[in-house]
Amino acid sequence: MAGIWTAESGPYGLLVLLFGTIFVLAPLLSARMVSPFIVEIAFALILVVGAFNVTSRATVRGLALLLALLHVVPRRLDLPFAEKAVAAADMVLSAGMIAAFTGLMVKQFLVRGRDPAQRIAGAVSIYLLLGLLWTRLYQLVELASPGAFRFPAGESANSTTLAYFSFVTLATLGYGDISPVNIFARDLAVLEAITGQLYLVILISRLVAEGVEKKKEKGED
Repeated sequence: MAGIWTAESGPYGLLVLLFGTIFVLAPLLSARMVSPFIVEIAFALILVVGAFNVTSRATVRGLALLLALLHVVPRRLDLPFAEKAVAAADMVLSAGMIAAFTGLMVKQFLVRGRDPAQRIAGAVSIYLLLGLLWTRLYQLVELASPGAFRFPAGESANSTTLAYFSFVTLATLGYGDISPVNIFARDLAVLEAITGQLYLVILISRLVAEGVEKKKEKGED
């Protein structure tokens, strides 16, 4: 596995996993066509593949594997006395790991000199990771303060609905069907919307500027 997911390899595997989890498994879970355990496995794989993509350090990869196991195993053991504590620890640690992956991917795959296809795949992966990061943060807020979000009739606070809210907010669509009512949830939603817009503006402006520089260099040659 280490030979496949290296820091020098493109983020294509991670991108496929992200798309599959967010846009295929999550809707199937909402429709009760797949088991929640399948989605848990997919998220654990995202942690592992992300680690193997962004660094070659054994400590970081080992931590990702440990977090992946902690994400899946305790839920299978059905320990009611530790359920909330395990869930909170999982959300905090996985959010921290996703944030670290995002920063490392910005550093590795959006730099000049990278293959354009890798940069595009990296840029899309980073955008999806941002949505997942805020999903975990929203889950943590809802866990700490139940009722932090107002849902339409028939919906409840779960990973699928909060992921939907996260990506709608990241893209600043603002449908209004799910709304934050807790002050921390509101602040997070505002911060996510700003982050999503700044990411796109900075990324596009940087790519345009690099394109203009390349044209100037070709003109001088």
